[in-house]
Amino acid sequence: MRSKYAFYLLCFIIWFAPIPLGANRPWAWGLVELLICANTVLLCFNHNFNRVFVQLKKVSVILTVVVVVQIWVFMQWLGGIYPSLALLQSLDPSQTELALIKGITYCLLIINLALLVDRIERIKQLCWIIMLSGLTQALYAVFLQYSGWESSLLGFHIGHRATGSFVYYNHLANYLLLCISVAIGYLIGSLDGIKAVSRRAKLASIIEILLSPKWILRIGIIIMVVALIMTRSRMGNSAFFSSLLITSVLALILMKRPPNTLKWLIISLVALDLIIVGTYFGVEKVKERLQATSFQAETRDDVVRDAIPYMQEYWLTGSGAGSFYSTYLQYQRAEYQAFYDHAHNEYVQFTAEFGVLPSLLLLALVLYIIWNSLKTLRSSRRKFKQGLAIGILMACIGMVMHCTVDFVLQDYAIAILFLTILCLSPIMNNLVEQNKERKTL
Repeated sequence: MRSKYAFYLLCFIIWFAPIPLGANRPWAWGLVELLICANTVLLCFNHNFNRVFVQLKKVSVILTVVVVVQIWVFMQWLGGIYPSLALLQSLDPSQTELALIKGITYCLLIINLALLVDRIERIKQLCWIIMLSGLTQALYAVFLQYSGWESSLLGFHIGHRATGSFVYYNHLANYLLLCISVAIGYLIGSLDGIKAVSRRAKLASIIEILLSPKWILRIGIIIMVVALIMTRSRMGNSAFFSSLLITSVLALILMKRPPNTLKWLIISLVALDLIIVGTYFGVEKVKERLQATSFQAETRDDVVRDAIPYMQEYWLTGSGAGSFYSTYLQYQRAEYQAFYDHAHNEYVQFTAEFGVLPSLLLLALVLYIIWNSLKTLRSSRRKFKQGLAIGILMACIGMVMHCTVDFVLQDYAIAILFLTILCLSPIMNNLVEQNKERKTL
């Protein structure tokens, strides 16, 4: 109970992080970093440390990977300042230092999640905060699009694509993708079966479920989907609907006893969100953008092409975390003049900056969470645990897809949210195991 205020502050941080420009400016992510550090200090004064190592054990894999990567980044930064003291070297020590500070706060966030999310009720509360954050962004984005204003409250020009409080519309799309994934997982985890026998009674039960008190969550999902479509993000929308369909098929195949209302929920999600809502709010414009996509008109694929020699040169040790900003200019060709501070492909940028070993380690971490989610779908009989696994699986698949064409993980608010979602998987599994042990005792 003494740590409840630290948990409330943690929830506030997750909700607040995207509000100041998606925490994608030094002052914005610095503010969020200060809040994470302050919450860690608060946790130190209020937490019972008798079981700290036991609680940290549930996120040991994630924490170990992130810590190892930060040690690598520290060696890059040290080598950039004192080349004779380290095998690794950063070409831009100042940017690597900023990346290292971010990485340290990622570690602190994982520790906060492990120590504070210590029961099922708090997992559910955290899920609601994630959904509330997505709904806040969606409502703000839709409001700006129909407000008639020329600039947002944060001073950015309002174009024909929804951005919310983010600087880049693709970042809003990815953030909403993650929030909707958690919302859908939570909704599936709260589904009840249909016990009625007759067709008329079954139909009445289905309608009752679709119009039950869960309608608040259902409406929230619709609003977030509306905002996602209004971003006109090609890969953001493609990744969302693809991950929804892939995860739904996997759930129906792997779950031993799926709720008999699950397929009706999936049908309603696709039919209502994509066909009805999407038609009114602009899914046709997204379709037009997809059809009009031309590699000759696009320059992002040129950035990836030019970044390949850069990546090949520093594939082993990396050029230093955050150094793409200044190093890429040496490889940029003259036929396009736009300035690119990111590769628009996270796999290329991570390999170029960090080197192949840390990049593979981070990718393996995401694949590990995906594998755990698939095992949960197949073996668990707890509805909420299965539903949460579906949400996490959907978020991971969507992120893996979106990272191929954008730099979404370079946004601090998105990185925090995705890391939180990854941590929910081992935390949930650990809490369920503890409950089983208590019942047997």
